[in-house]
Amino acid sequence: MPKTSKLSCECGSVFSQKGNLDNHKRTVCPLQTVKLRFICECESVFTQKCSLVKHKRTVCPLETDKIRFPCECGSVFTKKSGLSHHKRTACPLETVKIRFPCECGSVFTTKGNLVNHKRTACPLETVKIRFPCECGNSFTQKSNLTYHKRTSCPLKMVKL
Repeated sequence: MPKTSKLSCECGSVFSQKGNLDNHKRTVCPLQTVKLRFICECESVFTQKCSLVKHKRTVCPLETDKIRFPCECGSVFTKKSGLSHHKRTACPLETVKIRFPCECGSVFTTKGNLVNHKRTACPLETVKIRFPCECGNSFTQKSNLTYHKRTSCPLKMVKL
């Protein structure tokens, strides 16, 4: 495994990733005289523009045109996708909810969760997809096996 190089700030702080160093310099480094700040009209201060936008959209007391997606049951969401998910899965007024049942009795709100359940945990499935490592561990997803081999496998000489 290649060694990670350390990145140092002039103030003495050390980082392993350039993005973390850049964020440090932009927001909290005591040696930087100009810090990037995003200020709301309500005087809340943010270090990232996306945080200011989210603040205005959801909780700012001065914003009157907050983006809201109300449900007929009284629940309110800040994103349309949240309202859609609520209606599909939890709204007490919706009579038809999208459900993905398993033969074992478990019910899921997405097909992906059902497929993952069958692959990994369903007691009725006799063949589970496993990705074994030479050290004896096995994983249900290939990406987890790859990560294990890279980071914590006792047989570090195993080629990927």
